[in-house]
Amino acid sequence: MTRKKLFPSTPGFYRFVAGDIEIICINDGILSSDINAVVGVSVEKVRALFDESFFPADVRCSTNNYIIRSQGRTALVDTGAGPFIYDTSGKMLANAEAAGISPEDIDTILFTHIHPDHISGLMDENWKKVFPHAVIKIHAAEFEFWLSEDPLSKKIAHVKHEADHVIRFMTPYFDQIEIFDEGEVFPRVSAMALPGHTPGHTGYLVSSQGKEILIWGDIIHWPVIQFALPEASMIYDVDPVKARATRWNILNKAASSGLLVAGMHLFFPGFTRVRRSGAAFAMAPVPWGHEPLAK
Repeated sequence: MTRKKLFPSTPGFYRFVAGDIEIICINDGILSSDINAVVGVSVEKVRALFDESFFPADVRCSTNNYIIRSQGRTALVDTGAGPFIYDTSGKMLANAEAAGISPEDIDTILFTHIHPDHISGLMDENWKKVFPHAVIKIHAAEFEFWLSEDPLSKKIAHVKHEADHVIRFMTPYFDQIEIFDEGEVFPRVSAMALPGHTPGHTGYLVSSQGKEILIWGDIIHWPVIQFALPEASMIYDVDPVKARATRWNILNKAASSGLLVAGMHLFFPGFTRVRRSGAAFAMAPVPWGHEPLAK
């Protein structure tokens, strides 16, 4: 019997244009999760929603990063997991290379927050800096929580196991860090405070020629669950109550305005609009070809 030739998958990147700004979703792979990670709703309710969506029993979530090209400059939003967390993640650099982007092209890194799956791509497997010349931008509250002299992150039971990892990966970049509170942090990119998941969790609103897109970080981890049940928070949230309030607020805003959003854990390529569905919400995926693509 002749074996069929298997063709490689399409590279994990997707180009998009907002006005005269290019945004490229770079897939970092997938992260394993645990159905018991949900907070605020029953595990049984979560399992039922996954089953209704024909979701595999082994719960996983996509993980995306975003490259923004604006006015001759190039920013990377989050750096992914690198070769340190799962074999199924840490694909960002390879997929960025397939998109024609090398680490040397990146002049700015904008962190939505500094959880391990968002910062571990800062270092390579030989423990060398991947981005030795990039400016690293972090919200002041995020820096204070994780990287101050006496960080609160080391004193919270469900967070402290991550604190040493964060400090280890961020310390080599201390002299490259710039702290912000609000406002424009990159040409035509403004910071939007979205606290709860972490104290300084930040979204980035890209605006150009009347087009807007919000890269909202980890507002949602499990799209199958948290659009339908926005009250469902995660054990990864530093403050689940505040994370829930922020999620309701931004979902309401997006559903009312038609704002295009991009999420780190939405299904690749991570772009969607939000629509109302009963008392909750649902994704309104952007049809390919109905939005302008980069050439």
